Amino acid sequence: MAAHERGDARGAARLLALMALDCIDNPEMAAEQEVALNNVYRLLESYRSNVFFGLDTPRQPFGRISDKLALTPPKERHVRDVREAIERARLAVFAKQSKERAIESVERVLRSIAYPERKVRSSPADKKKAALFFKTLLEQL
Repeated sequence: MAAHERGDARGAARLLALMALDCIDNPEMAAEQEVALNNVYRLLESYRSNVFFGLDTPRQPFGRISDKLALTPPKERHVRDVREAIERARLAVFAKQSKERAIESVERVLRSIAYPERKVRSSPADKKKAALFFKTLLEQL
């Protein structure tokens, strides 16, 4: 959805963050939302491991005319907005932790609620931080 030129990565990220927050608050619904939780996980993994995630591509000197007439920013900007929102949320909630440790902590919480049978455990403090991360992300988007 977000890769489509007319799609808005911010809207997709907002829906995913809201679903993750709902599942953290109500783990019983997580089994029904496995696909959405996996997509949240993929979004966070892209942010954590892909140094090019959300970076603008240089504009060609003679861009397409339709780019100049579009009412919405190019798709790269949408993804950049998502990257910046994730970064601000991470810094607000996990200020003293590295990017990798912070995202791994959130991912561990997602795994623990999506796959409780795998016995992946996350502490109540980690769940609280993950919920705060998604609340902050929603505010930033």
